[in-house]
Amino acid sequence: MGKSARFLPAAAALAALLAAGCGGDGPELTPVRGTVYYKGVPLRGGTIVFAPDPARGCCGPLAQAEIRPDGTYSLRTDGARGAAPGWHLITVAAASAAGLPRRYSDPELSGLCQEVRAERVNTIDLHLD
Repeated sequence: MGKSARFLPAAAALAALLAAGCGGDGPELTPVRGTVYYKGVPLRGGTIVFAPDPARGCCGPLAQAEIRPDGTYSLRTDGARGAAPGWHLITVAAASAAGLPRRYSDPELSGLCQEVRAERVNTIDLHLD
């Protein structure tokens, strides 16, 4: 196998990583917090996930948080506070039988999409029905 043939797989892998925006130290994270409401009342526990939306040019790792009993959350990405800037598809799963429709736990069906803006604290409250 020649030098160029051995180089192609490594070059292809590097190109794929760069195209996905996953190089070096990863994206700068920006703080995201808020409150999740269901039918006007804070959701009493669960999980919220922000998944970067590649259709809108966003890439990076998932950000998630436990929803506290008062409905508040603060996102973390790989243990660090915050989320990658850009557009995200959002899913919410209730901790108990709160009657929250299952569609909110599916990013294709939830209908929830928000932009996380760089270099500022983002307060994103969700009002589900």
